[in-house]
Amino acid sequence: MRPQRIIIGMALLFWGFSQVGFARTNKEIKLGFYTDREVLSAQTVVFNDTLDKRINNIGNRLVQVSDRPDIEYTFRVINDPTINAYAAAGGFVYINTGLLDILESKDELAAILGHEIAHISKSHQIDFIHSVHQKRAAGSVVGFALAVGLGVAGAAAAGPAPSPTSPSYSSHQQLSSALTRIGMQTGSLLGEATAISMIKGYGKKQELEADALAIQYTKRANYDPNALVDVFKRLASIRNSLKINEQNYISSLINAEPGLEERIKQAGVLMNSKVK
Repeated sequence: MRPQRIIIGMALLFWGFSQVGFARTNKEIKLGFYTDREVLSAQTVVFNDTLDKRINNIGNRLVQVSDRPDIEYTFRVINDPTINAYAAAGGFVYINTGLLDILESKDELAAILGHEIAHISKSHQIDFIHSVHQKRAAGSVVGFALAVGLGVAGAAAAGPAPSPTSPSYSSHQQLSSALTRIGMQTGSLLGEATAISMIKGYGKKQELEADALAIQYTKRANYDPNALVDVFKRLASIRNSLKINEQNYISSLINAEPGLEERIKQAGVLMNSKVK
């Protein structure tokens, strides 16, 4: 798709959301398709029947007990060693091979998918784009995401990415693919918002809400909700051992506010309460 068409299309789409108070369904699905096009233009999707069946079975089981079972969900495995997962409006969920490599059970996979489905259920991408749009209008858009993507691109180009558990991984991985190619060449609002959210998440309130809903969804679907805490603890261990931070690693799962320690604490509180 030509850059001009993406920019114009996103402008019209965003205008439509603003005119109807961010109405969901059809307009939300269109936004998801725009995001999906940009992701697919930059990333390589893994097609593996066994893996796809496993993820779709778990994902759709969670969808049925979610707050938005009315839309069709698409689960994609992305060939990227970065430990991350993310979601787009309208039912698009992406999980990197780097994250799949560190998950140890179907319950942990369910916890991650539940978190991303929660983002979709609560229209977090739409709210985030609105926030970025307002910052643009005020002339205070976060240029941090672009600088990270362009700055790390040189290091990534030096050679193939090592193992996610390698000490050199955080400074030598293929970070550029997530920022310099997902919409960044178009200068689109969508590309900018997607890049920032992939590094920093959708915001403290939204991430905590998604964690809480992930616990609810996994419980309802008869998965072990304690798995979310297990994943967060493992991510914190990897972050500490590799000295990962938002300046050198594109992972909203690791970098998102309010931080893994507070998210672990909140999840523990919720686990000890009566979550329906």
